[in-house]
Amino acid sequence: DYWLSLLYKRLIGPKVLAIHVAGLQRKPRPGRVIRDKLRIYAHCTSYHNHNYVRGSITLYIINLHRSRKKIKLAGTLRDKIVHQYLLQPYGKDGLHSRSVQLNGQPLAMVDDATLPELKPRPLRPGRTLVIP
Repeated sequence: DYWLSLLYKRLIGPKVLAIHVAGLQRKPRPGRVIRDKLRIYAHCTSYHNHNYVRGSITLYIINLHRSRKKIKLAGTLRDKIVHQYLLQPYGKDGLHSRSVQLNGQPLAMVDDATLPELKPRPLRPGRTLVIP
């Protein structure tokens, strides 16, 4: 939770954006409720983050499905480079792990007072996002 909070504080600005997600709505069978297990949020990127220009957008996606989901960005986002910050548990304990990895690299303090660099993975424009 610490690394997620740190990344959130560095990237997320105060302005919330409306988004439309196509293809997630489906009709449940009678007597059955389908809950949305793919949660997508959009914000303007924090203007305090000097790595991004004003007008940058941060999406954060939470996949509660048991399987990977694929997302294609549309509209003005389709032709933009994506900087992916993929947080996942690190190690064999899965969701019970006490360690976290960012884009496949385990996160740990450099020393008692120094945070590691949180590097994004650049994805080419138009690439499908795979959410584990």
